[in-house]
Amino acid sequence: MLLINANKGKAALAAGVVFLTFLGVSRLSLAAALPRFRGRPALASRRCEWNDPEAHGLSSSKLAELAADFEKRYIRAGLLKGAVVAIVKSGKVIALWELGNYTSNTVFKLYSISKVFTAIAGLQLCEELGISLDTPISQIVPEWPMDLCDESGAKMPPLLLRHCLTHTGGFSKTLPTVHPVGSFRPVELERLRSQVCGATKAARNLKEAVELEGKHPHIFAPGQHFNYCGVGSQLVARAVEEATGMNIAEYMDKRIFKPAGMESTGFVLDEALSGNCVSTDYHPWVLPAVAAALPGRWNRMRLRLRGFLGQLCGCPLIDDIKPAGSAVVLPTKLWDRSLSLFHPDAGVIGTGSDFVKWLQVMSSGKLMGATGAKEVFSQFVLDSLSTPTTPELQAPFAFDASPSRRMFPVRGDLRGGRQRPFNSFPGQRFSLGACVVTDPGKVGLPRRAEGAWHWMGFASTYFFVNRREELSACFLTQLISHRTYPLLDELVKGVHESLL
Repeated sequence: MLLINANKGKAALAAGVVFLTFLGVSRLSLAAALPRFRGRPALASRRCEWNDPEAHGLSSSKLAELAADFEKRYIRAGLLKGAVVAIVKSGKVIALWELGNYTSNTVFKLYSISKVFTAIAGLQLCEELGISLDTPISQIVPEWPMDLCDESGAKMPPLLLRHCLTHTGGFSKTLPTVHPVGSFRPVELERLRSQVCGATKAARNLKEAVELEGKHPHIFAPGQHFNYCGVGSQLVARAVEEATGMNIAEYMDKRIFKPAGMESTGFVLDEALSGNCVSTDYHPWVLPAVAAALPGRWNRMRLRLRGFLGQLCGCPLIDDIKPAGSAVVLPTKLWDRSLSLFHPDAGVIGTGSDFVKWLQVMSSGKLMGATGAKEVFSQFVLDSLSTPTTPELQAPFAFDASPSRRMFPVRGDLRGGRQRPFNSFPGQRFSLGACVVTDPGKVGLPRRAEGAWHWMGFASTYFFVNRREELSACFLTQLISHRTYPLLDELVKGVHESLL
């Protein structure tokens, strides 16, 4: 029986290889691709940094157990190439591990964590210029229309700044890597078809992107539901640009990154750091969703087939789709200074050490230096990120949300294609820029995790901040998609269980 099953597996693999070759993949490229279908052992931990956890109310043995578990189950098993894990308490780095092939100097694509930085910029705008959260976007972003409509053409209430910070705008822009195609409304499907046919006009800058978006109908009235989407961040960034006269990249560098001591973070990388870049890896299970948005039938078929072969061969990751140094969105390099379209919802990149500095600041709002503490973010900004403002992120308020028992559903939890797992955050509500744990028992978290706020990026970058405990942590790697493994749940639970 075992021999029969083995032969069946080999036959299926052979058939896939023949078909792949038929689609135009050369023998050379095929030979180069197949070794990536085998898990490769990663290096052992390079470095571990400790700073007396017990003196700061944390158990060193439990933290060490958590890091060892991450290393054993993900790094040594070959599921991830590496990770940077950091724990911060009261503004100090208590523990930091460089696992596998990544170090604190590794450049990470933060993807949707960019939305949190954009939210900070928007909150600073509100505080410093006295702009109300209930201001219609059309009053502060001139290219955005005053009158909105749904798919039927019926008029809707105005879009407010508040909606853009809480994913409640009702925008019809989405991607198969965000929400399953089976859950798309007619206007979303039409926009996807237009994209894969190459009929969508490409924007040259953020203003053009927003202007194009304003021509599309909404799928629900602003404020009616939570539906994860990057358009709100684009509108917040445009409001900042209009008010300050700086583009969003310049603003973040001047007002967020530099004040927090983050010298190697932004939308364009210093080319001197190109040697610290790593590939953005893909798990085979996500490739069909990536393929669904590609122009060209054969391109879509090739990528789907590659995902099929990868899963058939037990491949944990594919690392040649976005090699080291490739840009986040466009087919350029991370250090290409001709970039004019900055993506405030996904485009920020930076080193692991910079991200740890940001965690230190977010715990208290201050940057610790040789001459003492310097305030970086105001109490208003910190409170706005940690205070929930929406109902619980479950159906019906969370648009088509699927049931879940995790903080963030992963691939094994997905059931059916007509629901939207990325809208499901049980026991959590959204603040003006992040997700806040309000009922930790619903997702198996310790009681002291209540009030922790968090977010994540598409390439499996995760963090949380718990101001009540003056505690924060991150797990940074580069694997698409972030719904592959339950890393966020394990990070938040494991660190809070280490509190004494």
